[in-house]
Amino acid sequence: MSLYNNHRTVLIIGATGFVGKNFLESIKEEYKVFALARRSRTESHIPYHKNVQWLQCDIANKNRLNEVKNFLIENGGVDFVFHLAAYYDFTYKDNPEYERTNIEGTKNVLELAKGLNVKRFVFISSLAACEFPKDGEVVTEYTPPNAGFHYARSKRIGEELTQEYSNYFPCTIIRLAAIFSDWCEYAPLYKFLTTWLSKKIESRILAGKGESAVSYLHVNDLINLFRIIIKEADNLSQFEIYNASPNGSISHKELYTIATTYYFGKAAKPIHLPKILIYPALIIRKIPFLLHLSSEEHFERFWMIKYVDKKLKVDSTHTQIALRWQPTPRNLITRRLLFLLEKMKSHPDEWRLKNEAAMKKIARRTNFIIYDHLTNLKETIVAKIEEQILSPNADEVFKRYHKMDLNDFQCYISTVYHLLMATVRSGDRSLMIQYIDDIATRRFAEGFLPKELCQTIQLYREIIISELSKIKELAKIKQEVYDYIGLTLQMAIDEIEDHYDNLIKKVPADKIAQSDLLPDCKELQRMIRQLSAFYQMSPEEGINYEEMR
Repeated sequence: MSLYNNHRTVLIIGATGFVGKNFLESIKEEYKVFALARRSRTESHIPYHKNVQWLQCDIANKNRLNEVKNFLIENGGVDFVFHLAAYYDFTYKDNPEYERTNIEGTKNVLELAKGLNVKRFVFISSLAACEFPKDGEVVTEYTPPNAGFHYARSKRIGEELTQEYSNYFPCTIIRLAAIFSDWCEYAPLYKFLTTWLSKKIESRILAGKGESAVSYLHVNDLINLFRIIIKEADNLSQFEIYNASPNGSISHKELYTIATTYYFGKAAKPIHLPKILIYPALIIRKIPFLLHLSSEEHFERFWMIKYVDKKLKVDSTHTQIALRWQPTPRNLITRRLLFLLEKMKSHPDEWRLKNEAAMKKIARRTNFIIYDHLTNLKETIVAKIEEQILSPNADEVFKRYHKMDLNDFQCYISTVYHLLMATVRSGDRSLMIQYIDDIATRRFAEGFLPKELCQTIQLYREIIISELSKIKELAKIKQEVYDYIGLTLQMAIDEIEDHYDNLIKKVPADKIAQSDLLPDCKELQRMIRQLSAFYQMSPEEGINYEEMR
């Protein structure tokens, strides 16, 4: 039986990204939503909602995504898949993530959609994947994504794969303009505005003639386009490409004039830096950073010089006619810039935090890497812990475990391990604190001393770190391994000692068995096992996986 009653189900892949979060917020009241991302809901500061089921997964992990497929089938399936996840940075250099996430990840997601027999698959591409057109020409829905840099190549291959899979299910490609919100959240525009409206020397400088231009689209208009695709899905072609963009493009000079007029009350006169001088100017700007005289690395890159005074002019007529969609006039960047600047003025700290967060690009999350190895090594590590504790030659501090029922003991050892897995996967150490208290309360009722529990946790730490240190892939992230394993288990040890002190003050050990402080053992084990899985249950939900099935 499905958990929700909504008629249509949407799977958002990349649900914690800028577009994904806005899309999720827009549709969660109307649709059953599966939100898939590498980050957890709590880590992303997204409120719980009864219509949203979170799945924490790296799309490049084919095996984990296959588990996701089975989970989705068991819970009613999916009608629409919106594939928003992709890696991009501003270095212009190759990065393994373009292959791993953008290409292999997209293959995996398409296979997922095939297994789910979806009504429509939507692949998010970019207008930036197209070459800048010659003067007088425009980028349309039929323009090939043939730009030469690595990100563009990954998007071209993603489009080709999507077209190939349209033989199995309906597919739509949406090429995005530069997407912004009332808080900006588009890195180049954020950097332009903070520079132009500052008191820095370079605040009046525009590269070349200031004619560099791209098209901008407000995120709300993009979400409206997504909604139309869901609503009109049955009437759309088996395969189609759309441009999520206004017609034309907006130049740096236009933005500069509008921004300085709004901010200062009158337009500031720019200083145009000839293209031939930009390269040496960038070298001079980088010297303080290279000499470690400044910790700030400027946003501008040498590769950007290639695009000075070039215009990525767009014609989205086909999209507008086919979908009966148009950007809202009041949301056009030339009008909406006033809202952005008002946010910048009125809420400078929040403005900076939102935009700096949007600029951070994490190629691969180390907690996922560690979590995958913890999953693969679970039987080996748990067996070693059990063997050392139950050995006839075990330390005296472990002797009380020898009197436990073997099944109870094995469940206890496994439960603690799952708790650590859950903490690493979510990146949320509060899980360890919350549930180690319940585990300690149970052991307290059985007469265990804090020293016995703390030594047990210490044994976990020693064995796990020892096993992980043998893995070549983790050699480069030794500090992260220590942080996620060593520090987390040290916190558990400290929490156990604190919790025992509080328990002794509240109720004697021989009375706790009758106390409502004693957690239900099976329920505790069930909750922790669920927390360590890719599907995420929230305390607000009050539902378990078995009930969902």
